[in-house]
Formats: sequence, structure tokens, C-alpha cells
Amino acid sequence: MKRIFVLYAVVLMATVSAQPAFAIKEFGEHFGKYYVEDSKNDDFKKLVADAKCNVCHIDGADKKKVRNPYGEELKAAGLEKKKFQPMIKGDPDKARKEIEVLFKKIEEIKAEGKEKSFGQLIKDGQLPGGDIKGK
Repeated sequence: MKRIFVLYAVVLMATVSAQPAFAIKEFGEHFGKYYVEDSKNDDFKKLVADAKCNVCHIDGADKKKVRNPYGEELKAAGLEKKKFQPMIKGDPDKARKEIEVLFKKIEEIKAEGKEKSFGQLIKDGQLPGGDIKGK
């Protein structure tokens, strides 16, 4: 009986303490399909695959609150979980098209203090928001 109680307590604690991140995997998948899939730059493909969520977020930081400059611009442009998560489940083609519009919309924007736009960084095979630490 004591073992069952301990097991329930552990399961309950794990359930309560689990917090979903801001990002949803579909954002990363859409970035991959839009920018990476047809790229001939194998180094860029590996870079994005290794970075995962850190294309928009900063490694080790609270993903609900902290984004790199690219992630901040996407959020400002309207890429938000509450809007797109239901759309991805209900109408994935519409969601894909709208997300791609947002990607395109911020391609010409430059992060503060940077000489190249996000789009140019991507074309050059670099992460648009800096390295995984956001630098």
C-alpha cells in the first residue's frame, strides 16, 4: 500500500510540475520545410537540426519568456502558440501558409546591431537569431 501511495505521489508531482514550452514542434518543422528542406548547404541543415528550438529560443533560458532576436520578431509579427496550435490541428495547410507569410515578412528585418537581415543570414547558412546562446 505504501508503494502505491509513493507511486501516485511521484506521478502527481511529475504531472503538476511539467510545464509546456512556448514553442510547439510544428513551428520548427515549418521552419525546416520552408528554409532547410531544399537547401543545398549540408552545414546549414546540420546547424538547424542541432539547434532545434534554439532557432528562435536561447539554450538554457525559459522558453516561455525568452527568445533570441529572430524569435522576438516572429512573435511580434504574430507567430503565437494560442493562435496557431488550434489551426495546425484543424487546418494544417492554412496554418502552414500563414506561418510562411510570417517567415517571409521578417526576412528583411535586421537584429539590433547586426549588418545582415534574418533572411540574408539564413541564405548564408547561419542561424537567424545568432548561435544557440542568442549571440
